[in-house]
Amino acid sequence: MDSYTSPILFHGPNARRAAMAKVSVIGRLIHEPFGEEGLKIAESREIVELMNSASVGDKPGVIVMGPMDRANRASQDVLLKNIEEFNDRIIRPILWAFDETEVIPTIRSRCLRQWCPGLMMRNEEALEAARSAVECSLIRDIPGLVEVLREKDARQVLEATAQVLADRGIDDSTKSLWERVRSILRFKNPTPTEALSAFL
Repeated sequence: MDSYTSPILFHGPNARRAAMAKVSVIGRLIHEPFGEEGLKIAESREIVELMNSASVGDKPGVIVMGPMDRANRASQDVLLKNIEEFNDRIIRPILWAFDETEVIPTIRSRCLRQWCPGLMMRNEEALEAARSAVECSLIRDIPGLVEVLREKDARQVLEATAQVLADRGIDDSTKSLWERVRSILRFKNPTPTEALSAFL
């Protein structure tokens, strides 16, 4: 089993999915994910107790918690010491958030952070729309851009756009588009108008 000395903080629109996918790679889930409705202090204390419990089984236990950007400060503070100091042969914490900037800096600084913009299941229609939208954006073809995005799912197209830009490589011509797409993807349900604004 690989060494796992720092917890991972997945962040972005697909953070939860990425966090859950990582579980079987690094160990075994020992409890239902914490914090789905906003992490409470009682849940944070239960996490601390689990992180200090004895190991059972061959694989390390994994605890998933998030969205951390919707957890209050007190709940995050309870976790701090255990996020910093844990025995990776016994337990491995995974955190996730929609917007990492809303996670307290003391927790962020102790984590390996991974942005999760892309589609877990590649939707070819969304990817084709994203490719067209990127090309229209780069040549400032506004009517073409409106046509491409008409009646499309805003989140799917934005997620696909992030995937397309990552695949193609971020350069001077696409850096500002990449940053705008990432910024709007931090909203849970971006509107078509917000999606369009990312490309303008």
